[in-house]
Amino acid sequence: MKSVLPLTIKNTIRALKRRPIVWMPGIYAGCVAALVIWLEFTGGMFLAGKVAMLAAIVFPFFLSILNYHLETDENKLKILLTIALRGYFPVILPIVVLLGFAIVLAILLSIPLSFMGYGDDPNALTGLMLGIFIPVLFLSIYIDNVAVCERTKVFSTLSRCFELVTGKIITAIWFFVISGIVTIFVTLLGAFLWGVMLADRFASFATMNMTMQQEVFSGYTLADWQNLIGPEGTV
Repeated sequence: MKSVLPLTIKNTIRALKRRPIVWMPGIYAGCVAALVIWLEFTGGMFLAGKVAMLAAIVFPFFLSILNYHLETDENKLKILLTIALRGYFPVILPIVVLLGFAIVLAILLSIPLSFMGYGDDPNALTGLMLGIFIPVLFLSIYIDNVAVCERTKVFSTLSRCFELVTGKIITAIWFFVISGIVTIFVTLLGAFLWGVMLADRFASFATMNMTMQQEVFSGYTLADWQNLIGPEGTV
């Protein structure tokens, strides 16, 4: 595993350098996230939810393009758009089935918890949700790749994903670990840059201790935050 991991990271970096199409899903997701956050801070909460939902529905198109491009190195726009349309339902249907199964399983398992008196216990319910949705998350890793590259049907895709995850469980775990580390790093870097840009606006709070800051910020409304960070902070 130690020898495979550096090679995987190296191949990923090489693909990011040489294949601009690989950036498409990430750029799309980042633009949508920025738009949703901007809408929330400008008072468009209802519209933000609609945009996020629509973006999630569209996202499998980009996954189809990405996987086909990685498999064939195809760059022609017409072919990639055709693949996006053809691969949309093979990608999204297994995800819908998997999520539906998880929701039904969660409902069925919550019934005995209610009979045992744990129906309102947040710890028990949290444990139940984690016990169901963590395996579902692992099973979803290869769905787009299998559906597009192996051209399997819904249940064959799920079966193949289960086979891949159970056969390479350590690889799957490392995938989430590295993704988590990268996400935390990018988030902290973004927060640092945002803080530097708005340092003068938060200067008056720097002399307060943590308790005082929590008391002040806990009473802030959306309008208060908008006035504090200004248009440039929102953007």
